[in-house]
Order: sequence, then C-alpha cells, then structure tokens
Amino acid sequence: MSTVRSSPSCHPLFDKFEARHVTQFLNQSFESDAAKHKTLRGDRWFRLAYVILGVGVFAYLTVQLLPSRSDLYLQMLRGIGLFGSGLAGGYGLRAYQDRRSARRRQGSGL
Repeated sequence: MSTVRSSPSCHPLFDKFEARHVTQFLNQSFESDAAKHKTLRGDRWFRLAYVILGVGVFAYLTVQLLPSRSDLYLQMLRGIGLFGSGLAGGYGLRAYQDRRSARRRQGSGL
C-alpha cells in the first residue's frame, strides 16, 4: 500500500523565510565580499613593498660588495639560491602531496 504524504516537500524553516531575510542575507554577503576585497588589496600593497625592499637590498649589496668583496657576494648569492631552491622544492612537494591525496579521495568515492 502506498501512502500519500500531506506534509510539504521542503523544510518547514523555509515557510518562515521572508523577503526581508533575503535582503538581510544579500547585504551581509555584499559587506563580507567588500571586506575581503579590501583585505586582498592591502595584502597586494604589502607584497609590493616587500619586493621593492628586497630588490633595494639586493641592489645595495651588489653595488657595495661586488667591486671589493666579490667572494663574499658570491657566497651570499649561493646561500640565497640554496634557501630559495629549498623553499621552492618544499612548496612543490607539498603541492604534489595535496594533488596525490585529492586523487586518492576522488578514487575512493569520499
């Protein structure tokens, strides 16, 4: 025997959802997006400042050390290169592991 359900097919909470709730939700969503955008814009300026500072320090050291202490300058470049390659390798390894675990999750149906 089949029974006919007379209850609504949607959640009862949706019956209490009014137009002012939609407006309130949209306003909060807009304010949240605006705050995220403002934060991202500020972060870009800080990154630019760090890059300019790094280039300035590199240029200063090049001008000061290269003519008189080229051996020290080359040691510093080697150290910076090793640090940078280690940083890039660690980032690449982490990205590889994340992709690998994502493929495993997709394959197992999780």
